[in-house]
Amino acid sequence: MRPTSLAARHALAWLLATTCLAAPAFAQAPAAAETAQALRRFDIPSQPLPAALAAFGLQSGLQVSYPSALDAGATAPGVSGVMTPEEGLRRLLSGSGLTWRFAGPGTVTLVPLPRPAADGAMALPQVDVQAAASRGYSPVVGMVAPLSATASKTDTPLSEIPQSISVVPRAQLEQQNVQSISEALRYVPGVAIESYGVDPKGFDWILLRGFNAQGTSDYRDGLRQANNSYSFFRSEPYALERIEILRGPASVLYGQADAGGIVNRVSKRPSATPAREVLIQAGNNNRLQAAVDATGPLDQDGHFLYRLVGVVRRSDTGFAYGNGQEVGDDRIYIAPSLTWAPDSSTSVTLFADYLRDESGGTINLITRGARPSRNLVGDPNFDLFSQKQFNIGYQFEHRFNSTLTLRQNLRYAEVDVLLNNLQLLALGADGRTYSRYARRFDEHLSQFSVDTQLQADFTTGPVAHTLLGGVDYYRTAGRVRRSIGTAPSLDRLNPVYGVSIAYPTLPQVDYNSWYDQLGLYLQDQARIDRWIFTLGGRFDSYSSDTHNELARTRTSQDDTTFTGRAGISYAAPWGVTPYVSYSESFVPNSGISSPATGSRPFEPSFGRQWEAGVKYQPDGMDALLTAAVFDIVKSNVLTTDLRSAGFSVAEGEVRSRGLELEGRASLVRGLDLLASYTYTDAEVTRSNSGTAGKEPTLVPRHMASAWAHYRVPGGVLESLSLGAGIRYIGATWGDQANTLRVAAHTLLDLALGYEIGRARLQLTATNLTDERVISTCGAQDACYLAAGRTVIAGVRYRF
Repeated sequence: MRPTSLAARHALAWLLATTCLAAPAFAQAPAAAETAQALRRFDIPSQPLPAALAAFGLQSGLQVSYPSALDAGATAPGVSGVMTPEEGLRRLLSGSGLTWRFAGPGTVTLVPLPRPAADGAMALPQVDVQAAASRGYSPVVGMVAPLSATASKTDTPLSEIPQSISVVPRAQLEQQNVQSISEALRYVPGVAIESYGVDPKGFDWILLRGFNAQGTSDYRDGLRQANNSYSFFRSEPYALERIEILRGPASVLYGQADAGGIVNRVSKRPSATPAREVLIQAGNNNRLQAAVDATGPLDQDGHFLYRLVGVVRRSDTGFAYGNGQEVGDDRIYIAPSLTWAPDSSTSVTLFADYLRDESGGTINLITRGARPSRNLVGDPNFDLFSQKQFNIGYQFEHRFNSTLTLRQNLRYAEVDVLLNNLQLLALGADGRTYSRYARRFDEHLSQFSVDTQLQADFTTGPVAHTLLGGVDYYRTAGRVRRSIGTAPSLDRLNPVYGVSIAYPTLPQVDYNSWYDQLGLYLQDQARIDRWIFTLGGRFDSYSSDTHNELARTRTSQDDTTFTGRAGISYAAPWGVTPYVSYSESFVPNSGISSPATGSRPFEPSFGRQWEAGVKYQPDGMDALLTAAVFDIVKSNVLTTDLRSAGFSVAEGEVRSRGLELEGRASLVRGLDLLASYTYTDAEVTRSNSGTAGKEPTLVPRHMASAWAHYRVPGGVLESLSLGAGIRYIGATWGDQANTLRVAAHTLLDLALGYEIGRARLQLTATNLTDERVISTCGAQDACYLAAGRTVIAGVRYRF
């Protein structure tokens, strides 16, 4: 039974997280003229005026109302470049007979130009375009996102965020035909992926700035996705609108997260614009996949919006047993959502999703001398991985007035995992026969998450503030049961597969665990003329409780911590924004110290980063160029206790410093460009294990990538599109002692597309030249292969 004090703490956490924060009196909201002078990037082609106004609202962040009798046949001129919303609107309405006035900081009303009284003109009633404002989670036009909510939990232009952030939009996911989260990050600086090659268990093996981002940096719509042992929540990329990568410590808003940053997966939401598509794909490795995405209003007034996303896949991984049986990778996914917007100030989005994955388990290859063979350690009669998960929750927002906005995001999720695999024990005296043993994992994980935010936009003298206060609460419960048993031996030179293997029955691990985290945070984004100051702080209280059912023991841990962030940016008038920032992170360390030191819970690991950089948005171009240098120190890393054998101490330290360059552009006439370069100098600076001065495993010193996609704008090839990319991943160390060097590699990707009416045909190839890439080698007999050439053809029909 859980302690009463802890139960009381849970109740208090829920009460705090779901109760509206008391709102103090604030100064007046920013003046309309101030809103009108904020620089924005516009890319609005010449089109009918109502459609142009909708695009203007999306890209400016303003809500537009206009006369109901507006001439739908009038054509607006194109507007392109970086300018104020006022200037953009002036150009858009040129020759339309309309002018405008600001009804509030975020609302523009269009009115007819004055006419002589003799002509009898009458004022026209206004209609409200409610879904026009661009948000940090909105669909991105092209490859350059204007806003993000990941770095600040407010809708902030990327150029004003004093930290490195990249946004992978839906357009890029479709151009590159992304099939996993790892694939989506292949062209992002500072990110190393696919560290352990092909993994049908679906783990997103991600490193950010040299630090592991798999376990503590996984976020979905701003809420952390927990994990435990082999239980990880998986994300279907087809269901995502964008993927955002915030690099560097991010605990000030999110609580526990490793020093490298976080990856936030932003879901598709219901839209007021009707859209439907069906996608059918086929490829090598016996791949067959079908997907559907439909959205639009359910009623005439547009108060109810729906969305339905579904995916069905049957595929293999490209790896097979000696008897010809392939290792599978199958999926079923469905995600319905519903938005209710009773007025322009309130919206509630209810969402749910269900995912079921069935695969062949672990790709574990027989390896000798750091040279992996194509023979698998497992057996198709035994090895498997089965995962079922669901999410349910809501996203609520209410704008009280032009100053105060309340938001709350809530989610409950569960995942069940069943994993069977075989492991090698030892190589026999004959040099060819391996003894093996069997393992079976049966796991369950549940998580409750809620984040409540109150945002205030106001001014104090010459300073415009965006003040954010919030409280979040996470409750995670996990169960892990692991059994082991005997298995027949395997001849590495003449392996026999399809043998009978009994399910393991000897318990090896059996524990239940609970984790709770309550966080309170406050952030101010203050703007004085062109100076932007970001200052935030957060207090976290967290606890864990683990019951070992085999040993009949219990381990508990309680702690509190404070993290912060401070940044300064200067938005120069020519589109250049230099910045400097300091940020912090923390990750709890599980376990306790030796009896000689009191058997105390470990202090958490802390990350501290200094970052300086510059962001450039060229005038007249839909582009964003960024450069950043960073220095991160992670302290209190667990290392060997030299005084007590078999125990650890939180005395280690890792440092990572480097340079990141990124360019994103959607140029005129259908050309999209991406380019990035990463230099990472990572080092273990303090260790009791003899690794001080060594480089951490899996971290390339150099990475570079480039992608270009071109859609022919006219002529006989008007419907043709071409895309090509190149990726360079530098050499890494496979072991902590830095004795196993994993070679660098360069990979090519290709995409071809052709449109026929409402249908779009596409052919993509990753690792075009079918390079045999070793992702890493943890030992001479433990290496992992990356995916070979993957070719997928598909047709997308939109209606």
